[in-house]
Amino acid sequence: MKFFWLYLSIFLANGLLYIAILLFLYQRLQTFMRKIVNQKVGCLFMLVLVLFASVTMIYRFVRDPTLIAQQTTDLAAPTATLPALASTKVGATATSVPTPCHAQSRDFEMGIAFPQWTPQGYGGGDNEWLTELPAMHTRTAACWVEMPLLLNQSSLTDTAIAQGPSTPTLSAFTYGIQLAHAEGLHVFVALLLQVDGSQPWAGAITFSTYAQEQQWFLHYWQAIQPYVQAAQLAGAEQLAIGTEEEWLQANAPDSLWNGLISNIHTIFSGTLTYDMNWTSLPKSPPNWMRNPDLQMIGISAYLPQASTPARFSEQQISNLWTKTALPELDAFAEKLGEPIFISELGYRNSADALYQPWVSTSNAPADPQEQADAYAAALENIATDTHILGSFFWGWDEAGAFDLKGSQAVQTIHSYYTSWRFSTLKRVAKA
Repeated sequence: MKFFWLYLSIFLANGLLYIAILLFLYQRLQTFMRKIVNQKVGCLFMLVLVLFASVTMIYRFVRDPTLIAQQTTDLAAPTATLPALASTKVGATATSVPTPCHAQSRDFEMGIAFPQWTPQGYGGGDNEWLTELPAMHTRTAACWVEMPLLLNQSSLTDTAIAQGPSTPTLSAFTYGIQLAHAEGLHVFVALLLQVDGSQPWAGAITFSTYAQEQQWFLHYWQAIQPYVQAAQLAGAEQLAIGTEEEWLQANAPDSLWNGLISNIHTIFSGTLTYDMNWTSLPKSPPNWMRNPDLQMIGISAYLPQASTPARFSEQQISNLWTKTALPELDAFAEKLGEPIFISELGYRNSADALYQPWVSTSNAPADPQEQADAYAAALENIATDTHILGSFFWGWDEAGAFDLKGSQAVQTIHSYYTSWRFSTLKRVAKA
């Protein structure tokens, strides 16, 4: 009798429904009944019907209360379920944790970013995700997939944050993590924010008062919380609490950032990171970046390596990396006091791939060899750099001129990632 009162409530509700139906029929039949009997007899007849229906229900309840219990279960059941995984390996399950995949003797994250920009992105109905995720895994030999999650803000000074037209639904997002695990990949979720208008970059968000900053952090937490919970339940291994919020990372009080980190850490048990833009490398890292719950800092490493839109040889590109990009990355890691990782880096398929590499378009002709050489130079330089603990290249698809799918650069990445699995690379333990 544990659920007696629940059963009784459902019984009474069903009884009221029967009575309502019978009264409706009575109103319809009243005119006809007046023709054969007087109104009092008709009312008595309807009362007998109601009593008969009630006695029938009581009999069903006493004889088999599990019928009503089943009705309760049905009411509580979800109306829709996640579709079955369409591309799982034998023996894998939706929540299986992939076999550790990393360079021998070094905890290095070998990753590729695979953005999806629709509400159904990453979901069971996203054919591109279903078919291209296994292809990306095979062709690049990556161990990690970066799943960007894009939220929306209406203006640079607005404090409201919401899902936008490019934000995946919770069910699609969860499915994407499950499929990546079934494919044998570790998952890195990167929270991104886009602003409406002529300046979409989150780094330009600014506020004039502390109250506005408080409101922004509150609304940001409210917007990301369901996705943080979903990432935890689905078993994502790593999550970036934000990406390239350059003004906020330097000017918002440490207390607001530490509060956000604490909120996320309360729910998410995996590795927490923050991904900053390369333009912040010359600056001293703010104190909140040394929060012990924030375990790594990622860098969007689109550092300028050429002052003119020229083409360079592979050796020239490698030398530029050695002289320009690598010293800045290492210097920041030393100021931070901890190793870093490259959370985003891509090169255009163009003859001027090294000129303003953060720009997604170019008038220069396509040059797949230049793109491949740029990746080779980056990989060659970070291979044994003990300040750098990972690389995520942008992006497999849905990345415009940066697309890796079908490119010559994929072979370069595959060659390096595969060789790293069987080589011994030095590393520095995180302090």
